[in-house]
Amino acid sequence: MEKPWLRDFEDDIAQWKPKWEANYDKGVPTTYDYPALPQKDFFNKWTDKHPEKDYLIINDIKLSYGVSNSMARKLANALLDLGVKKGDRVAVMMPNIPQNIISIHACLKIGAIEVPANVLYTTPELSYQFQDSGAETVIVMALFASKAIEIMRDPDTPVKRVIAVQVAGMPVDVEKAENIYDYNELLEGSKDSEPDIIVLPSDISRLQYTGGTTGVPKGCVLTNEMMVSQVVRTSEWGRIMVEPENFRSLTAIPLNHIFGYNFSINLCSYGGGTIILVAQPTPDNLIAAINKHEPNIFASVPAMLIALNNHPEISTSKIGSMEGVISGSAPLAVATMKKFEELSGASICEGYGLSETINIITANPFISMKKYGSCGIVWSDTDIVVVDIETGTKVMPRGELGELICRGPQVIKEYWNNPEETAQVVRDGWLYTGDIVKMDEDGFIYIMDRKKDMIICSGFNVYPRDIDEVLFKHPKIKEACSIGVPHEKRGETVKAFVTLEENETMTEEEVIAFCRENLAPYKVPTLVEFVDAIPRTVIGKADRKAMKEMELSKMEQ
Repeated sequence: MEKPWLRDFEDDIAQWKPKWEANYDKGVPTTYDYPALPQKDFFNKWTDKHPEKDYLIINDIKLSYGVSNSMARKLANALLDLGVKKGDRVAVMMPNIPQNIISIHACLKIGAIEVPANVLYTTPELSYQFQDSGAETVIVMALFASKAIEIMRDPDTPVKRVIAVQVAGMPVDVEKAENIYDYNELLEGSKDSEPDIIVLPSDISRLQYTGGTTGVPKGCVLTNEMMVSQVVRTSEWGRIMVEPENFRSLTAIPLNHIFGYNFSINLCSYGGGTIILVAQPTPDNLIAAINKHEPNIFASVPAMLIALNNHPEISTSKIGSMEGVISGSAPLAVATMKKFEELSGASICEGYGLSETINIITANPFISMKKYGSCGIVWSDTDIVVVDIETGTKVMPRGELGELICRGPQVIKEYWNNPEETAQVVRDGWLYTGDIVKMDEDGFIYIMDRKKDMIICSGFNVYPRDIDEVLFKHPKIKEACSIGVPHEKRGETVKAFVTLEENETMTEEEVIAFCRENLAPYKVPTLVEFVDAIPRTVIGKADRKAMKEMELSKMEQ
């Protein structure tokens, strides 16, 4: 069947690509020759080059490249001895601790496929993920091992063995039984040699499960060559601020999330930098890590930047060590960005991406043209088109809203064992993101909202971010998040959840009046609720799904 719109896509790219590439920072390539090597080769290279250099830092503990590599080798050989083979799925379930990263490197060494698992997931959520991925091995921090052990007892689970990781100073009693192993004991009894396993660039390295905030989680199939293509571009984009070998990456975003992974394990293992881990990203812990270890690169989410902006010790901290800050996973309010840049002297690069794209599709340049409120221009070696929401085949004019579709070497070709979902999202080589955006004449992208978050009020399309951005401008408002709730006459109406700055007061009428001054009438919230905190997902996104469920629950009572 002929698809004439595919030619329209190519024509649109040909017209606009030179314009967005012209806005890259000087020296950033527009295309690359990617090394045809597996991920493990880069880590091994730096281990050989500078084995004594710090690779992992957490609190007062420092692990060199040589020590980290030795531990990864021992674990890799232990996994082989337990029967784990190339292509087998290994779930890694820990917070941001060194053993998490060591376990990932062990998987990379033998070609096992890592399945990152969130320690906060419930047993049913984990059971689904292990079942869907076919994970036979779970490496888990001892504090959370009972969940994995419970799942292993289920006769229908694929899980065959659980490896419990004890953390110094936090001993936990773990059930002793067949197929339950102690991580430290496995390392002590294993050989320190590089496993003789051939891993190809085309081999799968990670099944990155989507967060599931808009549906059932799906496993994004990520290969070694996809990961390498992305980290090459990430390193070159960041080189404008810091040479990759000098990266000191503050890693507070969970490693089970692709954002945390790409800007720590992927970035530093490829470039030879140092990872500074923060296991619990509280404001105090972030400040402590900054003061003690002086990171120069920080992958963050808006909630972290807001917390740091408001920390009482920010002005006397070593926040000035920061050179480049990358913000993603949720929209960053312009006021928050400007305040952090003023306090730190760092340049913030707000970017945008998905699990399906290894974290990045667009990014703001660090130095050249930057547009506040935009998530940047199209990433090197990546193509995007803005298409109509209804059919996904009509190219939208610049400045008009539509769904963003993309393609590039970092973009998935499939979900794990899920051809139905793959067919819906990946069409003719294009990934349909489900995000509503607009692109300006310079090629900068503005994310308006998720397609599924759009509110329809009396027939008008309303995008929650429009409302949130207005609310963030009010000096008394610290955070805000808007959702659509059912309405008898309008179909849906807007409800705004608002968190106030300390010692401030406002009324519902004041919030609505402020919105009325800055928004079209159909966008103005009709309901306002003041809350102590905006519910968030683990990665820091405002959890609109949770808020909608709470509202529906209230209505049913």
